[in-house]
Amino acid sequence: MELPMDLTSARFISYSEINTDDTDLYEDAWGIPSEFNDVFALLERDKTVPTVELTKRLSDLLDRIL
Repeated sequence: MELPMDLTSARFISYSEINTDDTDLYEDAWGIPSEFNDVFALLERDKTVPTVELTKRLSDLLDRIL
């Protein structure tokens, strides 16, 4: 059985053809507004400082990769 071409294939587009100028991709993908105020408030609340061990492991990993 042979199907018409338009039923089995789709036109491919490149990333440059996708216009997201007026779209908040995070809000669109997860349904949560991501204003800078929210991000800064979250960063201010957590103030996470990595341990020396974690920093060393990350540094070693980057040395191996690079």
